[in-house]
Amino acid sequence: MLKEVIISTVLLLALSVNASAAVYKCTVDGQAVFSDEPCGEDAKKLDHEPAPLIGGQFDTGTNIEFYEPEEQSNESASDPCPYINSTRMRRLQIQNKITRGMKPTDVRRSWGSPSSISTGGSSTQWAYHYPGGSANYVYFAHGCVSDWSGYYRTH
Repeated sequence: MLKEVIISTVLLLALSVNASAAVYKCTVDGQAVFSDEPCGEDAKKLDHEPAPLIGGQFDTGTNIEFYEPEEQSNESASDPCPYINSTRMRRLQIQNKITRGMKPTDVRRSWGSPSSISTGGSSTQWAYHYPGGSANYVYFAHGCVSDWSGYYRTH
């Protein structure tokens, strides 16, 4: 039993020494390549401190207890659509939902191409017609979703 513990300890120590192996940077076909062995004639050994194996923390300079993401706003006069956070936008598109302020490309990603498009003045209506007589309508004003409605046929 003691022999097995000693062998296990020696193996663990040998593995931990390998964890701080060198990293080399080379250029292969115009691309930077990183390797644990020299990968070409121009191989440069990089100086680096490996991350701690246990209990380490990558310090980003941000105090996690008091961190609040900055509010991003769309103050550009050339883009009248309000800012929609990219994470929220992706979630809406995955759930096939829309919201006010979406642009036509965002609606296409969420609902697909409309069955028909009607334009009048500064507003546009996209119609989505489905089998069975139901339909959804999306209304755009100044290039952004301003409203939507649905007609659901009951038998």
